[in-house]
Amino acid sequence: MHPEGSEGSAENERAVAVVGAACRLPGGIGDLAGLWEALEQGRDLVTRVPGDRFETARFVDESARRPGKSYTAAGGFLDDIAGFDAGYFGVSPREAAQMDPQQRMLLEMTAEALDDAAIDPAALAGSDTAVYVGVSDASYGAQQMLRIEGVDAYTMAGGAASITANRISYAFDLRGPSMAVDTACSSALVALDRACRTLREGTSRTAVSAGVNVLLSPYPYVGFSQASMLSPRGRCAPFSAAADGYARAEGGGVVVLKLLRDALADGDRIHGVILASAANSDGRTAGLALPNPRAQEALLTSVYEQAGVDPDDVVYLEAHGTGTPAGDPVECEAIGRALGTRRRTGALPIGSVKSNLGHLEPASGMAGLFKALLVLRHGRIPASLHAVPLNPGIDFEGLGLAPATEARPVGEVPGRPVAGV
Repeated sequence: MHPEGSEGSAENERAVAVVGAACRLPGGIGDLAGLWEALEQGRDLVTRVPGDRFETARFVDESARRPGKSYTAAGGFLDDIAGFDAGYFGVSPREAAQMDPQQRMLLEMTAEALDDAAIDPAALAGSDTAVYVGVSDASYGAQQMLRIEGVDAYTMAGGAASITANRISYAFDLRGPSMAVDTACSSALVALDRACRTLREGTSRTAVSAGVNVLLSPYPYVGFSQASMLSPRGRCAPFSAAADGYARAEGGGVVVLKLLRDALADGDRIHGVILASAANSDGRTAGLALPNPRAQEALLTSVYEQAGVDPDDVVYLEAHGTGTPAGDPVECEAIGRALGTRRRTGALPIGSVKSNLGHLEPASGMAGLFKALLVLRHGRIPASLHAVPLNPGIDFEGLGLAPATEARPVGEVPGRPVAGV
């Protein structure tokens, strides 16, 4: 990804422009300006489960690890998941009550992203615009089914994962591909890759790509605790010696995408340009949830070669950076071997927005994308929180990596400045 207006970008026929963006993130963040302010101030936006979500006394025991309990109630939470302008979208109050909050948020964020892109939704009606949504939580529909007397004609559609995307296509009369993508924590970025591929194939001229997550149920807290995935201290501490798991978070984001040549032809304001994207799988590893550094390295090497980006052009890389003892060393090894050790201009700055917001799970890629866009826009790299002391088991110097433990300006590069996600 590189900033708007970089020379040579129009010559790349595969380049995709981000022409609109909207978000809902913990701490009352409702736009990219609010996210940048939080990052610049180094705000820690992880709190505790709000009282209206579920009874923490019943499901959480922070004093010990016990069957049937979560050992943490920490998380990054939105200020409001119930509010919804149903009338704007022509949705009746009865139907709105059965709609998963994730569907409601996506509708509002899509309207805001189109407004940010200065696109009249009516101009897209009947078009081949595609919609891809990264989503995985189905708690709302499951909870509706527990009150069987409340099940009505809107319950099934209101709780279906597929409808997260199709609801957008229906509301705005978009007739391109429309689908939910669930690849766990990579969902939003895989959805983004699908959107970029659709544009490059030429089957859609515009695409809406999104990720969303809402924390409604105690049961994932219990399940992830039993798998020892969550941080007992309730913070994501990427690259740190104290990394002990991740803190859950909710929110989401929407971007409106066009091929760069189309965005330029339309006179669009461009947030940034996606030079290349790709996805793969780690295949068979030592365990289903354990990563594969060779597969990650191969993907990174491939996508940077595809984009024609020299490692020295990369001014910042937004890592997955969950702050887990298994994930951080593997990710750093892959980034270092693919990029860091190939640089001639010093170590590659890396960071993770999860240290501020928590881990948005299927929507986490949107937060990372927005942070990368903002780093390029402002020319500064915000500090990643909770990283010090650094993990002594990761050879940052040998891998050519520099965790952003303090805010710093992006460095000068010989070519176009690029950020990786």
